[in-house]
Amino acid sequence: MVPQEERNSNTKNIMEESKKAHSRESAAGQNSLPSYDYIIVGGGSAGCVLARRLSEDGNATVLLLEAGKKRDEDPVIDNPLRWLENIGSVNDYLYAYEPSPILNNRMVYAPRGKLLGGSGTINAMIWARGNSDDYDNWAGQGNKGWEYNSVLPLFRKIEDWEGGSSNFHGKGGPIHIERAKEFHFIDSALLESCSAYGIPYLSDTNSTAPLGVGATSLTVKNGRRVSPYTGYLKPVMYAKNLMVLTDAKVTKLNIVEETCVGLNFIKEGKVVTVRANREVILTAGAFESPRLLMLSGIGDAIDLESIGIKPIINLPAVGKNLQDHPLFSITYQSIEQIGQMSNNLGALNIYWKSSSSKLKSDIMLLPIQVAISTSEIEKNHPVPDRSFGIFATLIDVKSKGYLKLRDSSIDSKIEIQPNFLMDADDLEAAIKAVQLCMDLAEQESMRKIIKKWVSPPEKLQRAEIIEFVKNACSTYFHPVGTCKMGIGDDAVVDPRLRVKGVTGLMVADASIMPQIPTCNTNAPTLMIAEFASELILGLR
Repeated sequence: MVPQEERNSNTKNIMEESKKAHSRESAAGQNSLPSYDYIIVGGGSAGCVLARRLSEDGNATVLLLEAGKKRDEDPVIDNPLRWLENIGSVNDYLYAYEPSPILNNRMVYAPRGKLLGGSGTINAMIWARGNSDDYDNWAGQGNKGWEYNSVLPLFRKIEDWEGGSSNFHGKGGPIHIERAKEFHFIDSALLESCSAYGIPYLSDTNSTAPLGVGATSLTVKNGRRVSPYTGYLKPVMYAKNLMVLTDAKVTKLNIVEETCVGLNFIKEGKVVTVRANREVILTAGAFESPRLLMLSGIGDAIDLESIGIKPIINLPAVGKNLQDHPLFSITYQSIEQIGQMSNNLGALNIYWKSSSSKLKSDIMLLPIQVAISTSEIEKNHPVPDRSFGIFATLIDVKSKGYLKLRDSSIDSKIEIQPNFLMDADDLEAAIKAVQLCMDLAEQESMRKIIKKWVSPPEKLQRAEIIEFVKNACSTYFHPVGTCKMGIGDDAVVDPRLRVKGVTGLMVADASIMPQIPTCNTNAPTLMIAEFASELILGLR
């Protein structure tokens, strides 16, 4: 461990030596494009929003760069029942979390969408906004303007809610939202079980403080997925002032005298340089946005120097504060055939507290009409036919991890460690979540449909549950926080989403979340992008 005084001295020397060299290199490129007012890096959920909103200003030119492809009329994407087929496919970046001792040194697979629309094009289509306290907490950390009452109008702006406009929902927005239409017999049995257990029914799972069970809200219309691509970007793809390039991998931000003047990207094997007249906006997600900052010399100066990257902005918080929702799949075998599946393979969301002392829901359950298991669990508990599951997820997590570069190559795998269950509160909540699944399975309505418990195969005691969650833990695909928004030294961007120490550079995706919200993260990510567009256009 380097002493802090020595580390500070080393950092200062490194910064002074590298600034001149970095400025000389920044403008280099083998090819070039005309300049654009705004360059958006990443055509995922947030990038689609910003491309739409900024191009609506007819006086501004916009370039959107996406490393993946555009996929239209793809039944695996469009059919809500087939979303799981996208995981591990060509549409997935195929990231993995580092092995962790608390998870018995298991590696956890971490899907991310690699196509226009990003993870919002391959996810489970769940529309969840979380608890109002989530956003008040962000504001309470010094992020003025991010209070729930301030961001609620943005959620409403996004929505085309099936029930029409109200104080809580919007009508006519780009993303159609409807509640699950059909209840599978698994959903019906679990709903009855919740009632017997004392879990109240929610008419709207997007209330200010969801606590109970209700029909899942989905980004689906006429039986087809509505994604950020189809809802936001596709209608304006060919606007005269918008250029969308796919298969375009950004390799470096060009920084001159602490101003981001543009970037380099690779297209068809050639390095292309493009200049930004106003802003470069990173919307590449919680893994790629911090990676690109670090590759461009923005991060912990000593760490960057150690792998041969010349640092220009010493910002040690880049890549820190990683959070994700850990997930545990509980599997049962049905007496009957599963039969015709419905919705997105599930119709219910259950929000509950692991303890009466909790101020808000910290666990979420989602029944699913298929069975999913980790390889470690399946070794001892093979999944038979007619199996289904309940996803138990921790949504108010305390554990925080990190990501960092292994070397200076854009093509190298990054080290990603979420530190699942490292916080004692998270482990306790995981135990309670599994216990809740077992308690619900013992209610009469569930006993009527369950032939046998698969994993766990029987009701477990506390020590057995701990071992189960270590082997069953996976991810709910919600990484956030690695370019934290805030006012302290532990932040990367300020409350107006501008990267500290750099002019002309913003981050506007899930990586800026100071604390992960208690819900699926696609809706909050779209909200962040709407917020960013209003900042850029002078509406906030």
